[in-house]
Amino acid sequence: MRRIHFLNGLLSLVLFISTFSVFAHAQIMPQIVAWGQNNSGQTNVPAGLDNVIAIDSGANHNLALKLDGTVVAWGDNGVGQCNVPANLSSVTAIATGGYHCLALKSNGTVVSWGDNSYLERFLSSTYTYSAIAAGPFYSLAITSFGVVVAVGDNSHGQTNVPAGLFNVIAIAAGNQHCLALKSNGAVVAWGNNSLGQCDVPAGLTNVTAIAAGDTHSVALKSDGTVIVWGHNGYGQRNVPAGLTNVTAIATGFWFTLALKSDGTVVAWGDNSQGQITIPAGLTDVVGIATGNYHSVAIHKLTLNFYVDRAGGNDTTGNGSATTPYQTVTKALSVADSRFLALIHIKAGNYGTDKPRVTKRVRFVNWANTGRARIGKP
Repeated sequence: MRRIHFLNGLLSLVLFISTFSVFAHAQIMPQIVAWGQNNSGQTNVPAGLDNVIAIDSGANHNLALKLDGTVVAWGDNGVGQCNVPANLSSVTAIATGGYHCLALKSNGTVVSWGDNSYLERFLSSTYTYSAIAAGPFYSLAITSFGVVVAVGDNSHGQTNVPAGLFNVIAIAAGNQHCLALKSNGAVVAWGNNSLGQCDVPAGLTNVTAIAAGDTHSVALKSDGTVIVWGHNGYGQRNVPAGLTNVTAIATGFWFTLALKSDGTVVAWGDNSQGQITIPAGLTDVVGIATGNYHSVAIHKLTLNFYVDRAGGNDTTGNGSATTPYQTVTKALSVADSRFLALIHIKAGNYGTDKPRVTKRVRFVNWANTGRARIGKP
């Protein structure tokens, strides 16, 4: 229901390496951490789950989008919300409602599963879509024309998309209200406004991301600050003093998470299930998501490179920290375009700072070993 992406994607890597280096080996070490309420196993991350590029959390279940375009689900499966359709592939985005799921494919079509009590899964096949979001019993999608389509429960007007709403680039689905972000950085809200959750603050501009909780709304501005409005019964509007450099936001039922540029997570609001008690030592985070009363984070994908200093053609084996390999480790830096990441590593003969040459190399998974091989393009 409320999510943020880990990466825009990862398929090819750019390495800055010594002219002496032709091949490298990388050990993939992603990690997903979940905390808070665990009544349905929603914080029991499946063993061995890796290569995740996006996450989303429903009421009591989670979806993970993997590098290969497949989807993994865990947690509450009372109405089939964790029964990912067989052979589902080529997925580029995911969204979880309270008890249903959506997957956006690379061809702009949407696949759905789980509860359909309010016909929340019936997004028209007439359109091609660019983004999706899901509330408890309704679904939102942005068409390729920047128009919002809404289906499902309309008990509070949450599927009554405002007339004349165009140029939408992002959407967020709360419990009974919706937010839309326009290309000019403005925010539009509709649905249940019993606690002011649709009262967008006057003059709010330069918004880059939005999130909708049960009865509160959150906007991330281009300057890295966070604005919250709506219900404050649990302190969910009390943004920590001095909070800046935020790069992503996610909202649970009555709480909020913020991801900072340094990879740390800040949380505030309801903590009745430990959902804002950040696990000790949680750093290098690149993605966050929230369910009703639980939270999920993804660690940065870290690559430990064993670079061939001699420029040989050895592309087998694991390498070692000794000759002919040198261990170099650097954090992943995400580029804007999907399936492209930029890696800066410091490598040279015996660790010296040699002149670099840019090499574009292919990234190939070793599914059976958890490793990756980097070879010639």
